[in-house]
Amino acid sequence: MLQQIDTAIAFAVVMLMLSLIVMAIVQMVSALTDLRGRNLASGLENLVRQIEPEFRKQLHQVSPITQQTQAGSPEQQVHGPTIAEHIAEIVVRHPAIAHAGTRAKAVSQSDLIRVLRDLCSDHPTATLDGAAKEKLKNLLDARVPGGTDKVAEAQAVAERLAAELPGQDAQVKAAVDATFSTVSKLEHQIGQWFDTVMDRLSDIFTRKTRVITVVVSVLLVAALQIDSSEILRQIIHSPELRAKLTEMSETALSQADKLFDNSERASAALADVKKNHTNDDAQTVAALARVPAHLTRCVDGKNALIENTQQLANAGVLLKEFDSACQDRTRQAMGNAYDEMRGLRVDLEKTNLNIIPTEIHGQAVFDSPADWWRAYREPHHLLGTLVSILLLSLGAPFWFNALRQLSNLKPAIAGKVDAAKRAAGTQSNDGNLQ
Repeated sequence: MLQQIDTAIAFAVVMLMLSLIVMAIVQMVSALTDLRGRNLASGLENLVRQIEPEFRKQLHQVSPITQQTQAGSPEQQVHGPTIAEHIAEIVVRHPAIAHAGTRAKAVSQSDLIRVLRDLCSDHPTATLDGAAKEKLKNLLDARVPGGTDKVAEAQAVAERLAAELPGQDAQVKAAVDATFSTVSKLEHQIGQWFDTVMDRLSDIFTRKTRVITVVVSVLLVAALQIDSSEILRQIIHSPELRAKLTEMSETALSQADKLFDNSERASAALADVKKNHTNDDAQTVAALARVPAHLTRCVDGKNALIENTQQLANAGVLLKEFDSACQDRTRQAMGNAYDEMRGLRVDLEKTNLNIIPTEIHGQAVFDSPADWWRAYREPHHLLGTLVSILLLSLGAPFWFNALRQLSNLKPAIAGKVDAAKRAAGTQSNDGNLQ
């Protein structure tokens, strides 16, 4: 029984290592294609389309023709993006939430509203098309409930209440302003749909990465002729190989956990910021103390910091320090992950496991393109590569969880096996005494 468990653990270690390679390639493709940024832009476009039907119309650009068409038309109409697409693209590239000219990868509801307010201001950080800005500003100026008329009525009521409550007129007016004057139709609509759209956006991104994972798995397995049945055969018939791979399980789990970004980098970056401001005024220290202690992603830490420090005069300085600290932590984590992956690769090479076959049934595989194609004519090998594609398409998290469960299961089974052996030994001794 223990041999079967060790075989399963050894095979899971190999699949986890290969899956981590696939995951690294997927992340590289995602970064090169700016998948997160494009996905966020798509989600914001859907959000903007949802809050205002007018934003579904296209921006039109009329440009003169450089050469006369056969029909002799003096100009042609070029259809540009919709207003929603234009606004979303400007938002994700806004300097307040994007870095180094790239698209933002995430945005909070409060950040989105602040960016839209800036785009509608007289001196915006980024420039919207005139028609888009006008429509967006109309939404920002419109008030709810009931528009400006209701706000005027509420303010009249506030004035009467202030007259009846001497000494509290400022508090009454402030309450009315907070309830009506500062709530625009734009904010109201965003508040209604933001969470729904962002949740759906997360599902869409997951599906896209799954598709990329499958494609990368196909290309990797097909190019390198990775045969899972041959890997399993080597593990079954080599106790030494099985033992070496089993010993690697804890190390593989530890390194994979770090690669999955489970470290609280945002919390560490926030700790750096707090350390730099321990001698600041009491208001700054108190605001930093209110930020949650356990945060993983940099965007989560930034949102928490904004929420708790937005009333401070030095809020911008704190955000810049956090961004710098979190980027340093991210680079450090990526460097450590690379070193750890290289160490695991070296350990895997020491096991002498033949993952990439050099020959199949005595025939070379990579000597020429003809040899490479010939290898797939072997039905057993072809089936093994197809199974490899299926197994790697499950993803690194699947093999991480599988390996962890098998590693936790092994001590329990070993204990039962030892107990059974002791019981059998006792019975044998009792029989000899008789």
